[in-house]
Formats: sequence, C-alpha cells, structure tokens
Amino acid sequence: MKFYGLILAAGLSSRMGRLKALLPLEGSTILSRCIRSLVDGGASDIFVVTGHEAGKVGSEARVLGMHEIFNPDYSEGMFSSVRAGVEMLPDDTDAFLVLPVDIPLVRPSTIRALTFDYSAKPTDVIYPCFKGERGHPPLISADLIPEILGHDGEGGLRAILERYDLTAREHDMPDLGILRDLDTPEDYDMACKISRRRIPLPEECEALWELAETPQQTREHCKTVAKAACLMAKALNKARNHKKSLDLNIVRSAALMHDVAKRRRNHEAAGAAILAGYGFSGIVDIVAAHRDTDIKPDSPLTEQEIVFLADKMFQGTQLVSLSDRYGKTLQRWSGDLEAVNAITGRLQRAEALLKRYEKETGVRMPDFLLSNMDKDES
Repeated sequence: MKFYGLILAAGLSSRMGRLKALLPLEGSTILSRCIRSLVDGGASDIFVVTGHEAGKVGSEARVLGMHEIFNPDYSEGMFSSVRAGVEMLPDDTDAFLVLPVDIPLVRPSTIRALTFDYSAKPTDVIYPCFKGERGHPPLISADLIPEILGHDGEGGLRAILERYDLTAREHDMPDLGILRDLDTPEDYDMACKISRRRIPLPEECEALWELAETPQQTREHCKTVAKAACLMAKALNKARNHKKSLDLNIVRSAALMHDVAKRRRNHEAAGAAILAGYGFSGIVDIVAAHRDTDIKPDSPLTEQEIVFLADKMFQGTQLVSLSDRYGKTLQRWSGDLEAVNAITGRLQRAEALLKRYEKETGVRMPDFLLSNMDKDES
C-alpha cells in the first residue's frame, strides 16, 4: 500500500515569534524531525505544504529530498493547506497522514502502528490516541479526497472527519508527542528538553502499563522501586562528587518499567521487547537484565545495577532484606536442586553487589531507605 505524508508548514508562527519549521531541534530542524518520523514510520513519500516564508521552508524541504507544495491561500487558515496538499497527492495514494509542522515529537513507532493497522484492515480514518485522547497525525483514506476537495472550509478538516466517526478507529499508543504542539517559546523549550527521548516519560509509562495490562499491585511495586532507585542513585552521585553521574531519568524510567510485562512468561525479555517495539531503546537492556546481575569487579556501577538492587529490596511495596527476598523463592523451589543452586547463585551476586554499593556510597541498607523513602518525592 502507498501511504503519503502531508506536513502543513504554511502558517505565520505568530505566537512563536519565529518560523517554527526552521527552528533547531536535535541538530537539525523541526521540519526535518517531522519528515524523519513519517519516513521512519513507513510513509512512501512526503509533501511539505508551504505558504508564509515559502522560500525558506521550501528550500529546506528540497534539501531534505522532499516535495514542496505552495499554498497561495495560506492566510485563509490550515484547511486551505490541507486542500492544497491533498490536491497534489499521487494517483496511487491508498491513505495519507496529515501532520502540522508544530507537532514534531510524534514517534516513528506511532506512524508505523497506524500504517500496519490500516494495511490489515482499511477504514476511513485511524487516529493515534494517548490514554484515550486523539492526537496527530490522523491516517485518512484516499476515498475521502473528493469530499475534502469539495469542502467549503467551514469547520476545517475536523468537520469532514467527524462525519466518519462511526467507521473511524483509534489506536492507543504510549506517545505523548501526538498531543504536544509547539505554539509558544515555552513549548519549544520543553520540546528541546525531551526531543531526544529514548526512554518513556512518566505519563508514557502509565500508558505502557495500560497497554500491557500490568496488574495494579505490580504498578505499585514499580513505583516503590523507582522511588528507592532514585534515592540510591542520588546517594551514589553524591559519593562520586557528581562525576560520572548516573542519569536519574533513566533510573526512574527503567524502574517504573522493569515489570511492565509481569503477566507474561519470561517477563524480563517480554518487557524489553515491548519497549523496543515502541522505540524506547534507552532502557531495554536494563529491563531485560533486572532478574540477575553479573557485573565485573572492576566495572563501575551503572543505572542497571541500581535498578536491579532496588527491585530486589522490595517484596511488593514492603522493604525486605536480600535473604528474605530470595529466601521465599528458595522455599518454593526447595525440591529442585538445580533451581536451588541457580537461586543461591543469584542471591550471592546480589549480596556482593550490595556490598559494593554500600562501600562506595558509605550508606547502610536497608536503613538508608527506611530513613528516606517517606521524604523523597522522586
């Protein structure tokens, strides 16, 4: 099937005060980021609709190897750009994605999910959703093109798409970017901070729990582990005088996600696969390895070891000793010598790792967590 992307970049950028499409983002431009998301997500080709400052925006589009469509009526509003873009779509179009240039944080995995969904079962419109809220870009069937071209503009594209709500589908994704538009300098500053995200934001972690049907008690365990892991990472960073510091965002995110696939067999690998599928590569290895650890004596402690230790120090939300944590598992498998040996080995490695952590930080566990868990807000 042929899926094309329409990027609407004809606006005045009046609230931003600067031309949005060409603002720097991730070492390139906002326009480039939009193009990359669509192409990496499976769009066959991209058409950039220009208007205001068309010379500059169009030049950037051509440098990036994309097609420019100039909308002479851009001052009439966004729908005029939609119509100008749709009119120039190739005859072999099966469906197309409409992405305003000021929504550049959409993940390629979201685009890919929409195109796969449509390929499996075509329909009039498929919307990406985040926790039940529709976002951009909608994937629209080419069957709607005549209606779009004949529309007088009243109510914009939304007025047309609303006529197809009964046949439209919604695809839930853990992608807050589908709702994040860049209207103001403050919006842009936030986008710059999170644009390189290879880890899920806290809100996206909640969405991932929903999609994976993670049990509520497991979610509470993950929240507790995340709080403890951040405390432990802060103590380690302080002991290192903030040199070679651990990334607290990675620690928090990995801890929240370590049991996301708890219902599934080999849940560590299953959780890592879920995260990789959505493009959250920054914590895949940590989630995959949280059952056991085998760090070399001369290797520094990393985010992975902190999440591992924090997880092993809690049974549910209850702080326990390592011997208690592994002791219950040993009792359960007491009749299987091979299993007992494997569990005992994991316990010994965990105890050795804990001693390394306590030596480097100068804190005693679990006293440290007992004294600080109620104070920290991480």
